[in-house]
Amino acid sequence: MDIHPPSLESLQRGVTDLATTYHDRGWTSAATGLEGALKTAEERAATDANLDATITILEELGALVKACLRGKLWIIAEDLGILVLETSEALKGERDPMTMTAMNNLASAYWGRGQLDQAAALASRVTNLRRRLLGESHPQTLTSMTNLASTYRSQGHWSEALKLDLKTFKMKKETLGATHASTLGSMANLAISYTNLGQYDEAESIARELVDLGEKALPPTDASLLNWKLSLASTYRDQGRLGPAEKLEREVVAASRASLGTENPFTLTSMANLASTYREQGRWPDAERLEKEVVSTSETVLGETHPQTLMSISNLASTYRSLGRLEEAKRLGEKATTVMKDVLGERHPYTLVAMADLAVTYQLKQQSPDAEMLAARSLRLMEETIGKDHPYTLSAMANLGSIYQSQSKWDVAGGMAETVYAGRERVFGKDHPDTLAALEDLRRVAWVEAADQNAQSTLN
Repeated sequence: MDIHPPSLESLQRGVTDLATTYHDRGWTSAATGLEGALKTAEERAATDANLDATITILEELGALVKACLRGKLWIIAEDLGILVLETSEALKGERDPMTMTAMNNLASAYWGRGQLDQAAALASRVTNLRRRLLGESHPQTLTSMTNLASTYRSQGHWSEALKLDLKTFKMKKETLGATHASTLGSMANLAISYTNLGQYDEAESIARELVDLGEKALPPTDASLLNWKLSLASTYRDQGRLGPAEKLEREVVAASRASLGTENPFTLTSMANLASTYREQGRWPDAERLEKEVVSTSETVLGETHPQTLMSISNLASTYRSLGRLEEAKRLGEKATTVMKDVLGERHPYTLVAMADLAVTYQLKQQSPDAEMLAARSLRLMEETIGKDHPYTLSAMANLGSIYQSQSKWDVAGGMAETVYAGRERVFGKDHPDTLAALEDLRRVAWVEAADQNAQSTLN
């Protein structure tokens, strides 16, 4: 059967069908925005004989996609992005600037929707196209590289993300200047990549520099400044400096609620981060209150299978466990882990963290065989994917060691306790709370082993 290129009528019909769907869903603003873009394009084409009506509609729809991306209206951006890309590629080919822009926008929409494999495939495709056609230092190529690195981070490919972040930052600094907004954005991404890899000193240095720059040049509610403050707070929390972390996170949550609204994905991230600090402080009721709000809003705004939603569910399960509500913790932990395996894959860091956390719940519920099996598997996969010295891996090993202690397997537990302490001392330093906890655990195991040896000697 012959495949005909899209016509003006088919494009108009596609837009009208989407607008009707949005009206049916009660998304009046999105529907009227679509109708307005179509009307504007038709009026432009009618008053200028040199304009192609189909291309003019694509231009208006492309602008609407970008507006949706800025507003984090991911579903609408994806729907429109698919329509624009399919039409543009059919009419103009993949090498046309309009088509490559449409690819980049749709990749961003996929990323926002948590459809990471699709986002990575499209982001890689447009990056390679722009490298060949425009050159690696072209601003549009650098934008594509930045988006691809963000997708790698979301996929848990942290080493690949760091390599691309370093390259992108260096090239932007050379071509755009050190203080250009895009260069500063790449610096912020670099700080996140360092944090993901447990390189907290590097992350803090970059985040602190960005915050200092932002506080001098930007208004307090500027989105970039809030993002940089949140990154700095994360490095504080990861290094055990919970007071400064809480102070910054409370400031960001208040500002983002006021300026962006609670349903904004960044606001939800800032709330989740503050809840994580509350958990580290042992303030379980405060953590629960915030996490329940994050879970409920994320399920509505982002969807039940979005990675951010799933992480919030896993975090709430952890809080329930600490509050002694083990059945609820198990139910939520199993839900998060099962869906993460389907959506992200078993080897994704978020999935592995959720698995390790669920193993602790199983242990407290006296499901020791299930706990040991899950903890051992999550540890092995972490060692293979993010490395033996990553903080997540060391925490997973500490959890498995605790399970072995409960089973009186002191030789194995002792070896793990030594490894965890040595690793945390290298990564965090001697005074970090996690290092001190590992030292206490090592002393406890050593004391039990010594007591067993003394008892055996007495019997002999």
